[in-house]
Amino acid sequence: MTKREPLVVYLDKKFLLAFRVTMLIVSLPFLHDIYTVFSTGVANSGGVIAEKGEGWGYYAYLFKKLAFAFLFIWLGTFGAKDKTQAPKDE
Repeated sequence: MTKREPLVVYLDKKFLLAFRVTMLIVSLPFLHDIYTVFSTGVANSGGVIAEKGEGWGYYAYLFKKLAFAFLFIWLGTFGAKDKTQAPKDE
């Protein structure tokens, strides 16, 4: 079996801060959608409108938004590292 590690992006130090800030900014629309879904109880994906408790569409939409928000927050915090910290291949 292979050893699994979390997703990490290694960048030059001069690009690291800009990348982190960009990833956190990209996560904001997803967080806004999550807030809207929780506060109204309605998931509006454009073509289909699902209310909480009517079916799995509400939870699927919420899970999709949560997954993307988590990805970009991860890349903006712990998922981006300096290239000098990259593990050496054996």
